Amino acid sequence: GDLGSYGSTEHATPHIDRLANEGTRLTDFYMTSPVCTPSRVALFTGRHPARVGFETLLWPTSSGGLPHSEQTVAEVLKDNGYRTALMGKWHLGHSEPAYLPMFHGFEEWYGMPYPNDMDPQHPQTVWREETWPEMPMMEGTEVIERPIDVNVLTQQYTAKAVAFIAEHHHEPFFLVLSHAMPHTIIGASPDFVGKSKNGLYGDSVEELDWSTGEIMRTLRAFGLEENTLVFFTSDNGAVHEERFGGEYNETVRRFHPDLSFGSNAPLRGGKMATYEGGVRVPGIAYWPKGIPAGSVEDSPAWVADLMPTFLDMAGIALPENLDFDGITLEPLLTGDTESLPKRPLVFGGINPTAMRYGKWKLVMPNQSRVVSPESEEPMLYDLSEDIGESNNLADENPEQLARMLEIFEAKIAEMHADTVSR
Repeated sequence: GDLGSYGSTEHATPHIDRLANEGTRLTDFYMTSPVCTPSRVALFTGRHPARVGFETLLWPTSSGGLPHSEQTVAEVLKDNGYRTALMGKWHLGHSEPAYLPMFHGFEEWYGMPYPNDMDPQHPQTVWREETWPEMPMMEGTEVIERPIDVNVLTQQYTAKAVAFIAEHHHEPFFLVLSHAMPHTIIGASPDFVGKSKNGLYGDSVEELDWSTGEIMRTLRAFGLEENTLVFFTSDNGAVHEERFGGEYNETVRRFHPDLSFGSNAPLRGGKMATYEGGVRVPGIAYWPKGIPAGSVEDSPAWVADLMPTFLDMAGIALPENLDFDGITLEPLLTGDTESLPKRPLVFGGINPTAMRYGKWKLVMPNQSRVVSPESEEPMLYDLSEDIGESNNLADENPEQLARMLEIFEAKIAEMHADTVSR
């Protein structure tokens, strides 16, 4: 609900909307999880976090990270002649240098090891009885700035991304631009503060749109637009205002100074819960040379599909020693097929709490406290008729519910068996 191409009337996002209008807009695109670390596992590995062994978020004091037994899309592309870079948040391990992006296939990295709100004033420091350091900005394996200025992060990341394209425009490259905004704590540069209809949150979204325009302008300047695949998405749904319980305390005001929030409309819930609002996100693919302009696809797809898609479009085979939870979207995006095969998409961390299978959505009651479940029993929704998950059909469809539970439990068991064997 935050982009014009997905229905927003509060945010002006012409550059992102152009990608949607001149490429393919996926209406049913999902993350594997409603929080960032597990979703980013799937982004970089093509594998569900339950298969890799990630429970939930990594905090500043967390140890470990993405296992080196995983092969990231950056590693595979690097091995096949691509220059690789990450500009922005990593959030897949920082306790030792070996967990940083430079040791997972990225030749260049400029960004933060975890989200911009994980600093000494985060509420978790009290709840966890820990002391966290000031937020670091890193380049490679070195801290180059501390603390960060949240208001200029979008400008900083954009400048680094543009410079990377300019330097490597003559060779194949893979660039992940992983913005901090609109993650709490919200910030925007002076050129954008007060410009949107939705407070500081809207200002940050419109600055992200500006950033997208700068990336596309740079690609065009070097004659790369026709032969570059650009994919735009988000690693979870927007923070739901209910998360703060309506209490206008100092913590809320620090995270959202003007109490402006994102929208997941018309979906239910938001970040932290596996209702649609937590896991269904924008998915826009743009490649003038191969993707028909103006196409809209409603086949369910998800972030685990991106690694297989990128490698397929680059003519590179997936690693043979791993089982993947994603499939290539190349036929769908290029118009060679009208739909994707029916498959279970399960949402959550190592213990998923929801699944989509065809038009049906199974939601388990053990949801985040942010969104109260409709029932204390498994819930069933028909997304073809009820995108807002407002009508629980479990009692009316016991056979369908039983079938969904069977598929759900079998998929989780299969992924957990892979984790144990690894």
